[in-house]
Amino acid sequence: MYGYVRPVKAELKVREFEQFRGVYCGLCHELARRYGFAARFFVNYDFTFLAMILAGKERAESCPKRCVAHPLRPVQCCGSCDGLQTAADMTVVLGWWKLADSAADGRGLRALGWKALCRAMKGAYQKAAARRPDFAASVEENLTALRALEAARCPSVDETADKFALILRSVARGEPDGTRRRVLEELFYHLGRIVYILDAADDLAEDIKSGAYNPLMYRFTPAEGKLSQEDERTLRSSLQLSHNALAGAWALLDEGPYSGILSNTIYLGLPAAAQAVFAGTWRAPARLHRERSYL
Repeated sequence: MYGYVRPVKAELKVREFEQFRGVYCGLCHELARRYGFAARFFVNYDFTFLAMILAGKERAESCPKRCVAHPLRPVQCCGSCDGLQTAADMTVVLGWWKLADSAADGRGLRALGWKALCRAMKGAYQKAAARRPDFAASVEENLTALRALEAARCPSVDETADKFALILRSVARGEPDGTRRRVLEELFYHLGRIVYILDAADDLAEDIKSGAYNPLMYRFTPAEGKLSQEDERTLRSSLQLSHNALAGAWALLDEGPYSGILSNTIYLGLPAAAQAVFAGTWRAPARLHRERSYL
């Protein structure tokens, strides 16, 4: 996905940060184990968050592991568990479709590069889709509907954000507990809506320059790549409603081994990402093992 769903490191306890890094690295190793080395490039903060929520009360044992990023000094890595396996499968499904979308939108040599990556990862995608057919079907259905809205230059932010939100909502379909599944569907839906809107706001200036579709261009009247203060307040209010719904759903879930990290991400991380996007200071995060401050 996009990297907006991450905790505020300065507010994490040392133990919580080690857990977070362990799950992130565990997801990376799980991707390699299930889909090969190249699948590791799909690892991201957003599905690390989902892996921790999907784990519920389960906490896998950790062990030191080496990899290309840490060839000499092993790091504590979360072992394989249901939450990581589910997150890895869904990461590959959504990651492949993102590659396909980039290939469709790209031009020249860049488009050829994206198409080559799509072909290289097609086998991994097919395997992941076979393991998570409901999620794969939801991704294809809603991304197809989203592309149709984009082609029609749809001016509704709600309508376009809804399609991406429905994709994340389907993450919860495999939950056996009906009550927990309904709560997670609400949480994931509004998380997807927040991510889509933040991405649109972050890309607004670039999309105006390139002519790429962005719902904010048609819903509002941006000037010089920026929303007016009134338009920004309207968009922030919409985001706040989704954040309130997300936080309300989170409050209904039982505590688990990663509750501190997840609370940090929901109550601090998402608002911080939104503030950075609207202030124009957001930058896509580097991979965890490449940030020196994390080592």
